[in-house]
Formats: sequence, C-alpha cells, structure tokens
Amino acid sequence: RRIYGYVMTLVPNVSDADDIVQETASVMWTKFGEYEPGTDFTTWAIAIARYKVLGYLRSQKTRRKFFTEETMRIIEQVEAKEDRQYSIRQDALEQCLRKLSHTERRILSLRYEQGATLKSLAGRLGLDINTLYSRLSKIHLMLLNCVKRVMVEP
Repeated sequence: RRIYGYVMTLVPNVSDADDIVQETASVMWTKFGEYEPGTDFTTWAIAIARYKVLGYLRSQKTRRKFFTEETMRIIEQVEAKEDRQYSIRQDALEQCLRKLSHTERRILSLRYEQGATLKSLAGRLGLDINTLYSRLSKIHLMLLNCVKRVMVEP
C-alpha cells in the first residue's frame, strides 16, 4: 500500500501507476537477494519504485503538465546522486566480499546465487540449521561493517 501510495503521488494516471507498481514488484522479486536483512524493507522497495517512476516521467513528453522543469531537474539530481551512492556501495560490497574466507563466500554463493534454502544448505554443509543461521548472520554483519568502513575511507 505504501508503495502504491508513493507512486500515485507522482503519477496521476491510475493505469500508469498500476503498471509502475507491477514493474516495481517484478524488480523487487528479481533483486530480492540484494535486500539486506535488518534494513528497512519499505525504504528499499520505495527506492526501487522511485527509479521506476523517474523512468516513467522521463519517458513522458507531457511531464511538464505535472512537474515544472525545476522540479524535474531536482528529481534528476537526486536520482544521479543515488545512482552514484549505489555504485559506491556496490564497489565497497565487492571489495568486502573479496575479504571473506573461501568458505564464507561459498555459503553466500550457495544461498543467494544458487537459491539454496537454509535447510538444504545446512544439510549440504553438514551443519545444524541454527548454526548456519548464526554463521549467515555473522557474515552479514561483517559485510555491513566492512561496507560502512570502506565507504567512509578517503
């Protein structure tokens, strides 16, 4: 509902807003592995919706009916800044992933790239499911802290 409400505040055409919400849901589904547990899910979802709305607004030749040129310029500046931040964060994550042990990277790969369930992954690794959950939580926390450190380095 919050995503739909957000989209409707920026896209006055109900049909177009419905399409954007559907596209947002599709992107969320395909990128769910990138969502960081423990972070605000709604904020993550609205960020995806924002990109979809901005793409829609850019494609509309009639956008001036809804937004002044100045408003569009500000929206585009915000989008560009967020794109840069995402790129910086992605680079930091890749750098931090390289610092993990082979076993830690393997666990993440099996879980998120290959889509293994916790139960199947625990069985494959010969671990109790609670132990695996604990290891994944520790890996996530290590990555989060590493990304934060890397992003503040000059």
